[in-house]
Amino acid sequence: MVDVAKRRRRLAAALVGLRQLQGLIGLVGLIGLVASANAASPSAREVVQNTSDGLLALIEEARGYAEEDPERFFVAVEALLNPVVDFTGFARNVMAVHYKKATQDQRARFAETFKWGLVRSYALALTGFSDGEVVLVPADRPPRKPKRERVKMEIRTSTGEVYPLLYEMGLGKDDVWRMRNITINGVNIGLTYRSQFASAATDSKYGGDLNKVIEAWSNVVQSNAEQEAEKAADGEDAQATSTDEVGS
Repeated sequence: MVDVAKRRRRLAAALVGLRQLQGLIGLVGLIGLVASANAASPSAREVVQNTSDGLLALIEEARGYAEEDPERFFVAVEALLNPVVDFTGFARNVMAVHYKKATQDQRARFAETFKWGLVRSYALALTGFSDGEVVLVPADRPPRKPKRERVKMEIRTSTGEVYPLLYEMGLGKDDVWRMRNITINGVNIGLTYRSQFASAATDSKYGGDLNKVIEAWSNVVQSNAEQEAEKAADGEDAQATSTDEVGS
């Protein structure tokens, strides 16, 4: 049986290599994206504002079973996020120029793989949220396009740290606002994934085969995340060493 601690570290690393608490922030930030299916066409800000309680309640409920039955938690998170996250459009933007080259089957498989990669990674990080508050930031200007809107939020921790989040929302043909991208503490998730996909698509070990890239997607993200985490750790160690030398 896979060691629980090892599994949690491995899935946490899949959060695009965001430094320090950014993986946690990304998950907690998504609590603003779960809309009620019966809501009467809420605005983008209302989708973000009105659904926090639902997912926070899920977090609390999952504390009793998430570690022993993570799949149950993943399915619950997916059910909440699926109506209000444009996973298909998100995945299409990640594939970028390779989307036109891909077959319908490849597009569908990547969208599904991409969705569950996000859900699993964020769901695991979500269970680590214990304190702090999520605040919707007032809009500083009206949206430039009627079907596109940016919604700002902040994660304010009990230690006084503030982490900004920026959701790019799009209005679908069904008049439902859905997330199309997210920027966490200055890191654009969509662009980060796009860069990783482009790199994998030209990697000699996949031989330009999109099927192999799609099958290996979770490993691609994890590998890049681990590299970023190592760089961050090395930087922190170097800073600590420098501080010790100055103090000696």
